[in-house]
Order: sequence, then C-alpha cells, then structure tokens
Amino acid sequence: MKKSTMVKSSLAALLAVLLVLPLFSAKLGGKDVVANGSGTRTKWGMTLYNATLFVPQEMKGAAASDIIDKNEPMSIYIKIRSGMISKDKFVSAVSDGFDSAAKSGYSANKQAYLDLYNGVTISKGDSFNNYYIPGRGLTVTHNNKTLGVIKGVQTKKAFFAMFIGSNPVQKSLKNGMLGK
Repeated sequence: MKKSTMVKSSLAALLAVLLVLPLFSAKLGGKDVVANGSGTRTKWGMTLYNATLFVPQEMKGAAASDIIDKNEPMSIYIKIRSGMISKDKFVSAVSDGFDSAAKSGYSANKQAYLDLYNGVTISKGDSFNNYYIPGRGLTVTHNNKTLGVIKGVQTKKAFFAMFIGSNPVQKSLKNGMLGK
C-alpha cells in the first residue's frame, strides 16, 4: 500500500472516530461536566442507539440515585445507530420510559416533552442532547437544533431515571452510562 494511501486512510479513520464520539467534557450551566459513561441500547441483537451520561466532575462515578436526584447541570447525549428507529417508535419508547419512571416515583411533564418531537424526522446518524441546567430546565436538541425546554427539575429526574433508575430501559445501557 502506498504511503499516501495509508496516511489518507488513517486520517479518514481518525475523522470518523471524532465525528462518532461525543465530546468528553464541556461547560454546562457554568460547570465543567465530564462523560460518566456510555452504553448501547440493543434490541433483538441490533444496536439502536448509544447514550452517554455527562455529569459535573465531582459527581463522576456517583450512584444512580444521586445523579437522578441532584439539581446539578448534566446531560444525556443520544446518537441514533439504526435506520429502523422512526419518530413514532422513538416517542413511544420515551413515553413508556416516562411511565416506568413514574412507577419509581419520578413524575414528569410527559406530554410537553413528547410534544417537542412534533414535526421531527428521525434518521440513522441523528443526535439528541437532553441537558439540564438548574433554574432553566431540561433542554432537548435534535442535531444541535433546540426543540424546546421543559421547566423545572421533575422532568429531568424522570428522564434520567428511565435510563439509570431502578427500572431502566436496559440494564446493560444503565451500567455503561454509570461507567460499570
């Protein structure tokens, strides 16, 4: 293989990795947040999405209940990996997740959250960021475009509980997001 072809291939591979991985640290609500862990949601042996949990540096490695209940800046970043995920399937799964979180005592403004997806088309490669800032609420973005903000901390708690709570959408996803 020619040296220039090897260099181009190496650069292309590095660029692909950089585009796929979310940022490892960032500022959110005036605080440094870091990746706590990442997990993969699978169903029937297929990868549906990857999710990364970002928490304040001092909370890295904290218990799930502490992360859910804290009124601190944090985020769940989701990258869609399957073309089989449609808006309807995604919204239905999130609705079920909120129902599951409610059984664990976490209430949410579920309908306001689901309404954010009106008019959204979901495709393989899309990204969602659900980031919480105290005093502002849970902001939801799709491909870096803000869909809306749900005020208060309750919806944040319920949203985070669906991933890392006592009845998560998938145990291995929870473990990955908690860095286990």
